[in-house]
Amino acid sequence: MVRRVSGPALCPDGTKTEINGLHSVAHLPSLARRLCNELGLSDSEAATTFDWVATNDIEFGWFIPTYGDGPTLTDRSSMVPPSNELFARVSNAAERAGFEYLLVPVAAACWEAWITTAMMIPQTSTIDMLVAARPGVIAPTMMAKMISTFDQLSGGRIRVNLIAGGGERESRADGVYLDHDQRYEFMDETVTLMKQCWANNRPFDFAGKHVRAENVDVRPKPLQDPHPPFYIGGISPAAVEVGTKHADVYLFWSNTFDQIAADIATVREAAEQHGRGDKLRLGLRSHVLVRESAEEARTAVETLIAGATESMRTNRENSLGAESHADARMREVASAASDMDHWLTDTLWAGITTIRHGAGVTIVGSADQVCDTIQGYVDLGITSFCLSGYPHDDEATRFGDLVMPAFR
Repeated sequence: MVRRVSGPALCPDGTKTEINGLHSVAHLPSLARRLCNELGLSDSEAATTFDWVATNDIEFGWFIPTYGDGPTLTDRSSMVPPSNELFARVSNAAERAGFEYLLVPVAAACWEAWITTAMMIPQTSTIDMLVAARPGVIAPTMMAKMISTFDQLSGGRIRVNLIAGGGERESRADGVYLDHDQRYEFMDETVTLMKQCWANNRPFDFAGKHVRAENVDVRPKPLQDPHPPFYIGGISPAAVEVGTKHADVYLFWSNTFDQIAADIATVREAAEQHGRGDKLRLGLRSHVLVRESAEEARTAVETLIAGATESMRTNRENSLGAESHADARMREVASAASDMDHWLTDTLWAGITTIRHGAGVTIVGSADQVCDTIQGYVDLGITSFCLSGYPHDDEATRFGDLVMPAFR
């Protein structure tokens, strides 16, 4: 990874090398963090050795399709069903390509995220797991214990993605009867309580609007100091309030530069109100498709939704995720670009959002075009990219070959 040199680090053979670090050992890249552990460095020594500011780094994450995979989103006959083999194949392809973490989603169609990530750790070597966690589904103290146990047993290879769910229908299916803003209130109390679980060495009580707990004593404490990083996304006022208060990385769903710039301004203003303007890292959740030429890329991306039926488009409009503010934005984007074959710009395509909910814009093009588009987001302040592409093992490999070298 290309980083500015800032200080010496001791290599396993006893020699010194110029290498960058972080303001907190909790945010060290996986390989660097494990090097510190192997050298027996304390957290303070590691943070000093790797004296580097995280916002000057660019990290890339990939995605495990725990609902299945395939070359298109419309041809069910070509779909690869969920399995340990599929998840491991995607995970290993992403690791070889140089990705630093894997997002593991939660939804009715997805296999369970915590079990999946636990299964992937021994089948990979360095890549972290970004586990999607929904406060309210798991008791906050138990979630804290799960995260810290995972952190210890994996050698610090867990990150936590906080999501409030796609809407009341989805939440009620899991026994959570809270409206949109109440779910974010619950999230706020959950994260606050978990942080106290990890910081307190003596039993304590907690009383909030939604969460109460007595004589709390969570062990073990996390390996990462002070805890694994939190990621969050969302554009509603409730999401922005909780995210800027607690998250280490704030993810936006990919969109035009102008829209992302506006979203960044909103989040930065909120972060300043919490005194965290210099602590919150900005990220982008996006699909990506890169090919040797722009023409090849355009042809390939349009096959993703080739053969889409009216039923698919109708189901997308009525999907569980359709209740979220971010998903409403995606539907607006798709509608606005419908007369341009879903192209927002020469390299941003919104076709996927016409048949499925969630992040629906794809960065498309040749290696140079994709690199330039990513750099455009970097120029806005984005330094964490959580990407996906179909099929996920093949697209991760292509990205690693054609794009990753420009940012390493």
